[in-house]
Amino acid sequence: MQRWSFFWLLVAKLAVAELDCDGVTCEVESIHLLQHAHTREVRKSKAPERPEALASPFAEVLVLSINEEKYKLSKAELKDQGIVAVSRVKGFNASRDSELSEALALLTEYGNANSLHHTVSNWMLCLHTSPGNPPNFGAANSEFWRNFFRSSPRNVSELLDRDQHNCVPKVVAIAAAHLRLWKELAEGKLQTKEVEEKDPWYLVMEEDVDLCPYWRQRMEKELPQAPADAEIIKLYFFGHWRKEDEVKVSVRNDSEPATVTPFLDARDPLRGFDLFKAASYEFLHGASWSSVPVAGFYAGTQAYLIRPSSARKLLKQIRGKPFQDIDMTMMLSANNYVWRRVLAQGRPENVDLLQDGATESHGSAARTATATAPQCNMEPPSDQFW
Repeated sequence: MQRWSFFWLLVAKLAVAELDCDGVTCEVESIHLLQHAHTREVRKSKAPERPEALASPFAEVLVLSINEEKYKLSKAELKDQGIVAVSRVKGFNASRDSELSEALALLTEYGNANSLHHTVSNWMLCLHTSPGNPPNFGAANSEFWRNFFRSSPRNVSELLDRDQHNCVPKVVAIAAAHLRLWKELAEGKLQTKEVEEKDPWYLVMEEDVDLCPYWRQRMEKELPQAPADAEIIKLYFFGHWRKEDEVKVSVRNDSEPATVTPFLDARDPLRGFDLFKAASYEFLHGASWSSVPVAGFYAGTQAYLIRPSSARKLLKQIRGKPFQDIDMTMMLSANNYVWRRVLAQGRPENVDLLQDGATESHGSAARTATATAPQCNMEPPSDQFW
């Protein structure tokens, strides 16, 4: 099934390979890239004069990091915004064999390394994407044909053994890093100060994420509107979204329409036909080979709110489940919601390059036909098939 899916994906891309963005689309992409590059300057210019005057809506920020310098940058920027309760949670460096082995051992402890989800294979993990990190179709094609006449890998160890293009280790390391964070949060090991609330929110951020201008004011106002059953609330997502997932609140007068809240219900991230429609929409609107996200709806673990009780539920729900991308695992194991107008955004790896003017390849990697990496504080674009 996976082989034929990949075959038709390649056919679809070849059919639209001649489509290229027109001058207007390219110009819009460049404008948004420059805006993204200047996120830090914009944030400083719009920062509240007295950030300490606003109460923190969470107990602490937990920065998941494998790079000490990136962590220090994140901590300094959060301090500038009045957040001083910041801790580093060390992730796993996938390029180091010892840490990769440690990550595999943790996944094995929870029974997540013994089998694979049907969406996971060597070639499919080469299509793994995130904002600024496009899918590697060349590696996926090579892995696909290399394993065409072989049986599918049965577990994470076999997945790693067959990996010829370094597509698997990072996915394994990221999954284990979030799993370890949930474990330590559930056990109370990450609490560094006394908090009055019994089960407070914690903000988890990956090391290369920036918070948007006015995030704190918005969170103060909008978090109380979150659904009562929310166990995880994502400040950021990429990929596509559904209008039907809008969270609405009924008004007292039945004749009046329901009020739309700031949140989307992050459910059914891997609904097959929706993924097909989303990719087709991108192709038909001129997206390039490297810019179509091969990801589920509401993807990403860049920044999210989580409670200790939510972490305990996740650990219970994921035990023994097949291995897959950690963001999909998280959404399928707890009640997840996302801010429709994102409060966080990925930090460009090379700001100087973006300031000097992004090349076509960088532009396609950072932005797709429907802007599947949402912009700070902006309503996500319409995500309809036509």
